[in-house]
Amino acid sequence: MLDQAVVWAKKEAELLHGFADFAVNEHVENKAYNEILTNPDVLSDYTLQFFGPQGPYPVYESEQQLETRGYPTASTQLGGALAQMPAPPQQSSPQNTREFWNVFGDEMTRNPQNAWRVLNQANPHTMANKLFVME
Repeated sequence: MLDQAVVWAKKEAELLHGFADFAVNEHVENKAYNEILTNPDVLSDYTLQFFGPQGPYPVYESEQQLETRGYPTASTQLGGALAQMPAPPQQSSPQNTREFWNVFGDEMTRNPQNAWRVLNQANPHTMANKLFVME
């Protein structure tokens, strides 16, 4: 039993050390993000590097730079592509929100694993209004 306790303690110590390393790395990363977002000079330098010629998304100043090999550009001509797209669905008529939340509450009481189905059928405005009221 003592041997099992020692093995368990060693595993837990390894987990704690792993979490401590993770927490330190996250703290360092959060400090870096905070520095970028609160210091305008650092943000400016970061943005210039990001969109500069060596960055992942370089910005081009002329048409000639855009046409260089290795940087494919797509045509902006859509042609008849928009005509072939279906129309967006029409929004359903507003529903009685009090009745909806009563039905949802009943479903949560009787069958909580299927209550998501009731939420899935809700009008988006019903959810938005509920969240607005809750805040």
